[in-house]
Amino acid sequence: MNDAESRIAKTQKQPAANNKVPKKLRLGDSVRVLSMNQRGTVSTLPNAKGDLFVQMGILRTQVNIKDLVLIEDETTSSSKKSAKTGAGKIRMSKASSISAEVMLIGKTVDEAIMTLDKYLDDAYLSHLSTVRVVHGKGTGALRNAVHQHLRRIKYVDSFHLGEFGEGDSGVTIVEFK
Repeated sequence: MNDAESRIAKTQKQPAANNKVPKKLRLGDSVRVLSMNQRGTVSTLPNAKGDLFVQMGILRTQVNIKDLVLIEDETTSSSKKSAKTGAGKIRMSKASSISAEVMLIGKTVDEAIMTLDKYLDDAYLSHLSTVRVVHGKGTGALRNAVHQHLRRIKYVDSFHLGEFGEGDSGVTIVEFK
């Protein structure tokens, strides 16, 4: 039995020594706690013995600095970049998902104006030069309300009813500044 235990003990891997002990830790650094195989954030700086607190989700525990590996975090470096270019990412995501026309047929005037207002804001932020507003022919009440609303929007350069092949009087073509 002792023979078997000694063979098992030899075959089991001993934990490797941590060659990547962090030299300079700062509050908020991302680290991996080797003994728990968990990712965490440095909460306190190490004391004289090398012990410090690491926050891992809802768990905050004290570990020795020798049990840590500093994670070169791509998300922190990209979040600094995205803070500078966040508006560009919003613009790009809007531009890829926004249509060149908005359908208002079947809506009441109040619903249509709210939908149109949001759509025009998104289209303008996406740098679309022209958009189509489909309001239908009907009695003309929706068309008149859309035209009244377009006159009040500062970033609308011009608008006109669609021509033959564009939708005639059931469509308004809007051009941005």
